[in-house]
Amino acid sequence: MKIEPQPNIVYIKIDEPKAGVLNTSSRPSAIEYAEVLAVGSNIKDIKKGDNVFVKAWAIDNIFFEDKKYHFINIESNGILAIVK
Repeated sequence: MKIEPQPNIVYIKIDEPKAGVLNTSSRPSAIEYAEVLAVGSNIKDIKKGDNVFVKAWAIDNIFFEDKKYHFINIESNGILAIVK
């Protein structure tokens, strides 16, 4: 299955916490580290393969066929930084 995000949507893969690390993503102020898997056509500053910091509350999670997918709308201002 190929996922093509709508124009203002970024499809991301969130790095899962490593063993022994406290996962605080249930807090509204939590920040996630993610890899960009695909971007919508209206997004120019972020590209596939970038690593980003995102606000956890801005992520839309979808469960489909036993897999979890993560999306973020660029207009939510939930992407804080591109990690270089």
